[in-house]
Amino acid sequence: MSAVWPPVVQAEKATAVRDDREMHRSSLARKVRASASASATEGEFVRRARDTGMLVRPRYAKNTTDVIVGYSVAERPKQGERPIWFGGGTLASDLKLGALREEWMDSPHLATAEAAAEWNAAARNRRTVSRTGPENATPPAEMWVEYTRNATALADQLRAIPRDDHATWAKAAREVSGAFAAWSHRLEPTPGPLAATAAELFRTAQLRTPREHSKPVVLPSIAGTAMLFMAASSKNKTAAQSALMLQLVNTAFAIHEMHQQSGRTREAQRLRAVVTDQLKPFAATMPRPVSVGAPKTGSGSEFRRTWTPRHGAHPSRFSGAEHTNATQNPPAHRP
Repeated sequence: MSAVWPPVVQAEKATAVRDDREMHRSSLARKVRASASASATEGEFVRRARDTGMLVRPRYAKNTTDVIVGYSVAERPKQGERPIWFGGGTLASDLKLGALREEWMDSPHLATAEAAAEWNAAARNRRTVSRTGPENATPPAEMWVEYTRNATALADQLRAIPRDDHATWAKAAREVSGAFAAWSHRLEPTPGPLAATAAELFRTAQLRTPREHSKPVVLPSIAGTAMLFMAASSKNKTAAQSALMLQLVNTAFAIHEMHQQSGRTREAQRLRAVVTDQLKPFAATMPRPVSVGAPKTGSGSEFRRTWTPRHGAHPSRFSGAEHTNATQNPPAHRP
């Protein structure tokens, strides 16, 4: 059965088809997700979001210009046209400002003075306040190794998480989706397999009633992987990217298994389809991944992963690169 879209979305979809482009709500959600996942603070998020080319504006509490309670984003319009704004929460429930603040290092409730200054600059279409933030730095090569280890450990440890621990699975899906969204922004001029993978994983990141769920289990964080992809200095594919992608795919496979074992066949099939039909051919164009750390037996981190749950049907090899292994016990949080 096909989805029934609200009239406003149907009209937007028709406009996108007419203009031969992606729907703005899709491109904006990917840019916001990439920017948020790559950021450690709210001020950094505002700067990164503006760097993607989006228009960004804050929503202030009544009679204030320093208490930010929400935000809207828009694609830059053609000359003579007006921007079409989308509130963060209309793009996805986990892209509301309150939800994003839960993931950043600064206050989870209110914008800091630094963040408020960046929001105000965005509202006035002025230059960013800070020009020396982490978004302008080049991360050291060792960080690729660190986050590849984190992703390896995350994929392994997720298999011990109960399938009804929705908060933990949603957090893992949110981080992997953010990584693919960031890589798509850096590498894909038009939406391709990386964007499609990010979009499919984002479905798992949605909690319909977040307050009814417990806090997610603390697991190795891969939030910093989005920062690495956003900071990539060129559009060239590298062996370090291949190694990290391998582990991100293994994390996606763990999410696929969770859906399958929970009886969510449709979600499992959609995720499997996007990986095998779109990401697999992309992986075949990647260089051989570098080896990370010392090998260990039975890590479950081989790239030639069978995209079939342990209690499932037809095997479909996700091939295209050699396997790599990684050591365990990585840092649990971003540096």
